[in-house]
Amino acid sequence: MELDLTLPAFTPLATALLIDDDEDIVYLLRMLLLRDGFIVHTATNGRDAQEFIATSKPTDIVITDLMLPYASGFELITQIREDRKWKDVPVIVLSGKVTERDAVRALDIGANDYVTKPYNPQELSARIRRLLNPKRSA
Repeated sequence: MELDLTLPAFTPLATALLIDDDEDIVYLLRMLLLRDGFIVHTATNGRDAQEFIATSKPTDIVITDLMLPYASGFELITQIREDRKWKDVPVIVLSGKVTERDAVRALDIGANDYVTKPYNPQELSARIRRLLNPKRSA
């Protein structure tokens, strides 16, 4: 019996930018995304997120809070939608702001989805999969 020693083709992992100023949320979401096979970049304030967006290759998805130090999630969504490289990256808002006005504003300026905290991890994973694989979800 001959062994097949060829290596499987490399499949690049999906990338995510996670933006939240709550260290516990960042830790839990990072673990969720890593478990789902993502390479995860994090920012814990709006200024760091703005710099990442301005200087880095676009990620496959962005998950952001709205209430952040230095720049709000609203400002980040606007920056993403105005940036030629980032404009098509799906954005999920994950926020403790539960008012309808905030959700409508975030969606109107370009967020693809809005999830309130506390969130269900399985539901969030399903929403991420839906945004990254729209044809498979239809």
